[in-house]
Order: sequence, then structure tokens, then C-alpha cells
Amino acid sequence: MLEPQVDTPRGRFIVLDGVDGCGKSTQARHLVEALTRAGEPAPLHLREPGSTPVGERLRELVLDAALEIDPGTEALLFCAARRQLLVQQVAPALAAGRPVVCERFHPSTFAYQAVAGALEEDAVLELLHAWSGDPAPDLVILIDTPPRTAAGRRLGTADRIEAKGLEFQERVAAGYRRYAERVPGTVVVDGTPSEEAVAARILEEVHRAAG
Repeated sequence: MLEPQVDTPRGRFIVLDGVDGCGKSTQARHLVEALTRAGEPAPLHLREPGSTPVGERLRELVLDAALEIDPGTEALLFCAARRQLLVQQVAPALAAGRPVVCERFHPSTFAYQAVAGALEEDAVLELLHAWSGDPAPDLVILIDTPPRTAAGRRLGTADRIEAKGLEFQERVAAGYRRYAERVPGTVVVDGTPSEEAVAARILEEVHRAAG
């Protein structure tokens, strides 16, 4: 007699985003550890652009300080890297029931290229949703950290985008706030308290989204 087939519940797709230096990588690690402790199936931690061979090549390109790249070209390159990530990494993990924690997603492209880069907002959102919108995140959390504070946290040599300076990062921060206004369901978390307090707040939002 054949055993009844049990469908694997879809994993959750969680995005952490915010200005350079806001604490995305640190908080993503905290969240992956918390999900692991809770018994979630092998959470997948991704960064973008990156986490695929194509994405890592594109990451090197867009962050190369020796290059000058138009904001529209940047948006297309980030969209391409994101689509590859969704196809190659995110969709298979979710289908296998694994949670996915991703550093950066649509809010970054909207904030950096549409708002700070002066591209047309609707055109950028349409591009992202049409070409890199499936599977969509179940939860998007923006870590709201003042750019001056975030700049003090960054280590090492600035990449091409980080090197654009504080005024540019202020426009980026405004772009993230604009994204939260425009896209329903986006959650904004204050990134200025302690690392542990921010981690607890993010986990609270993850539990709330899970119902």
C-alpha cells in the first residue's frame, strides 16, 4: 500500500535591508541562529548581489570603485543578480521547506537607484516586480539607522557606492523611508539600540508575521 504523500510546507522568505552599516549582516546571523535554535530546517543565509556565481561576478562589477556606472544600468544589474538568486537559491530552498534570510532586496534598488539615483520610482518598482519578483518575500524588515551612525560602524575600504559620501547616504535613507510608505507590509525597525535589542525586535516581527 502506498504511503499518503505529505506536501512540504513552503519555507519563509525574510529580507533584512537598510543603509550601508545599518547592521544587516550581524542581524541576519542573529536571525539564522534564532531560527536554528527554534528547530527550523537549515535556514539559508544569502546576501545580494551575490550568493550565486553570476551574482558574485555582478557584485564585483557594480562595487568596483574604478568604474562609473549610470543609476539605470545599476538597477538593471542588481535586478539581474536578484533574478538569478531567486531562481538558483531562494525558490529551491523555499520549496524544500527551508527558511531564507536575505541581506538586501527590492528596497535597496529603490532607495539607491530610484530615490538617491533620481530614477523614476514607478519604473524601478515595475522592473523589479516583473523580472525579479517571484518568489516574493514573506517579510521585509528595514533596519532604520542614521547614515552618520552607520558610517561609523563600517570597516575597511569603501566600495564604489559607499564612497559616494554622507549626503548620498542621507538620500538613500530617505529612499528607504519612501519604500516603506509605498509598499504595504514593510516593517521598519529602529537600528540604534544595542545589537541584542535590535535582534530581539526583529525576531518579534518574524514571529508576528508567522501568525
